[in-house]
Amino acid sequence: MTSRPTEASPRQGAASTGPWEDRQLAHGVLRLILGINIGLHGLTRVGAPGAFADGIVKNFADSPLPEWSVRAYALGLPFVELAVGVGILLGLRLRGVLTLGALLMSTLTFGESLRQQWSTVGLHLSYALAYYLLLARAADARLTVDGWLASRRGATDP
Repeated sequence: MTSRPTEASPRQGAASTGPWEDRQLAHGVLRLILGINIGLHGLTRVGAPGAFADGIVKNFADSPLPEWSVRAYALGLPFVELAVGVGILLGLRLRGVLTLGALLMSTLTFGESLRQQWSTVGLHLSYALAYYLLLARAADARLTVDGWLASRRGATDP
């Protein structure tokens, strides 16, 4: 015989000692860490994108990718990283920006796989898991610009 939870019993995994459930707090903490990480990747590179691109082109010299494509990618990468990181931190178009970040990781994984940099590719799996978790639990997001905008629209709708 199995016991079933009653209305009065708390939901498993819904523990809370504050205004948020644990899963919401966990989402916020992971979002904060990933947003800072990705955002600072971009922020530290946008001041000198040419120098950053030169280093990437040098690293990919022995890869089958043409130099022009590596340079174009590397010149845009810091700006995309910065936008993704800020979007994650602010929770602005969160699902879209998380999807963009995951797709960005797939392109980085592709490039590093061509270079056979397997330890870096393995590290990319950590990022991929973080994106997966944040996307899979997007409904747990709190303190987002998306939520703020939705509440403002709801307050002005008759």
